[in-house]
Amino acid sequence: MDNLFLRQEVLKLTGLSSGQLSRLDKSGVVEPTKLGSESHPVVLYSLNQVLELRVIAALRKHLSMQEIRKVVDYIKEHRFDKSLFGKFLIFCNGQLYWVKSDESVETIVKLSGKNRGQVVIKAIHPIGDILSDLEKEIQRRESVSSKKSSQKTPAGVS
Repeated sequence: MDNLFLRQEVLKLTGLSSGQLSRLDKSGVVEPTKLGSESHPVVLYSLNQVLELRVIAALRKHLSMQEIRKVVDYIKEHRFDKSLFGKFLIFCNGQLYWVKSDESVETIVKLSGKNRGQVVIKAIHPIGDILSDLEKEIQRRESVSSKKSSQKTPAGVS
């Protein structure tokens, strides 16, 4: 059971209260492993869960627990990894935003407040990247077309 932390350790590591941990567990945001009796289980958290709870504790300085649950629910509903840990989040003017990177576009999605889930900004990768990608595509096509032309048999030759 490497990298598992007892509930008391998690309280100290995250700065969250016992009640906050219980509410996060009951709402399904961060569900620890429970061993032993149902009335007095040993509650264990993984390292990833501790990191997730630290992100939540940092967000808690700006958002209510209810708003944080809404953010996690939005991410879960849209089939993204439900963890907030590892996501590039920005808090600005009382709102939480998530910068998502796809192959060719970076998108900023509003995660809190009114219009949750709305794309705020779509930034295309720098022109240099676009030119580089275009150059690679041209080279690939030239390579494919030269292979095709070398494979053609001249007419009348058998």
